[in-house]
Amino acid sequence: MANNVLDPSALVGLLLNILPPTNKTLTSPHDGLAALVHTAFSALSFRLIATDDTSSAKEHPNNVLPDDWNTKGLVDRTFRYRHDQSGLEFVVKVIKLGQRTLISAIAVESDKSASLDVATNDFVSPSFYPYDAAKSDTPPLVHGFISSNRITDFISQLKLKIIQKLIPGLRKEGYIEETEDSSSNAGPAPRAEIPPPAPPRPDSPPYPDDPYFLPPGLRPRNPLEIGRQDLDPFGGINPFQPPSLFPGNGGDGMFVGPGHPIFGMRGNRGQEMRGPWGGDGYLPPMGAPPGARFDPIGPNPGPFNPSFNGRPRRGPPGSGNVRDPDNDEFMPPGAGDMFM
Repeated sequence: MANNVLDPSALVGLLLNILPPTNKTLTSPHDGLAALVHTAFSALSFRLIATDDTSSAKEHPNNVLPDDWNTKGLVDRTFRYRHDQSGLEFVVKVIKLGQRTLISAIAVESDKSASLDVATNDFVSPSFYPYDAAKSDTPPLVHGFISSNRITDFISQLKLKIIQKLIPGLRKEGYIEETEDSSSNAGPAPRAEIPPPAPPRPDSPPYPDDPYFLPPGLRPRNPLEIGRQDLDPFGGINPFQPPSLFPGNGGDGMFVGPGHPIFGMRGNRGQEMRGPWGGDGYLPPMGAPPGARFDPIGPNPGPFNPSFNGRPRRGPPGSGNVRDPDNDEFMPPGAGDMFM
């Protein structure tokens, strides 16, 4: 298998060879990153034809940079290229934006563009610059970058975001295109987002497993069975009579008393069983809005008007139903002296 032409050590060695003989100085971290971009394009056989937007195309032998490539007083570094596998001209700009570097590229004749934005100090060491390769006592250029792994990360993003957009399917021995999954992140790993807390769940009915919201062991009464005792005076002792699907309705004849089943279902000790929305449990869901002033269905006392020693506790009008009629309404005007 051929060696990787974009290996970090190979790129650093090539970078020293493309600096001009009379100007081997990298003045800033921005110059270090721009020179690395040009080195990667050179390793993939892009031919340098100019380092500005106005000069006529002129190929530079071995892609060596001109003497004034970083001394024109401009912050941006411009590289114009051609490639044997394309008839287009490519313009690559390395632009300094504060502490970030924007790499923007375009295929001039087709308006095919690409860009990459990175944090400069994620890849280069600011304290290393300025760097003059002509001096014999200077440290190795590799120390101008954070590490070999960070060079690899940067080149992976350059391939994915720039080179593969300009020339898809570029053929070069030792070159393999990147994929979104295999490419490294150009910057530090983003912080994991903390999921927002789940909204509070509404209170469930007291007995969610029972469609009638009744306590375990208590079956609902069939309202159509009320009065059956008047039709069955023998109390259901007929052996040929099929059993009822509902519990017996004792005391449900024509004589209506306080214990008659029409006044609500009762559980142990005669305690009335109410549904979760008030009334007798037969209201539809949310039949009584929360907080509404709502008289429970039936004459039995509500939770705020309990009985006392088996007798209803009376209250002012509107305080809830009692066993007697509920006089919620005031008498009509003048009704008090209608017999006078």
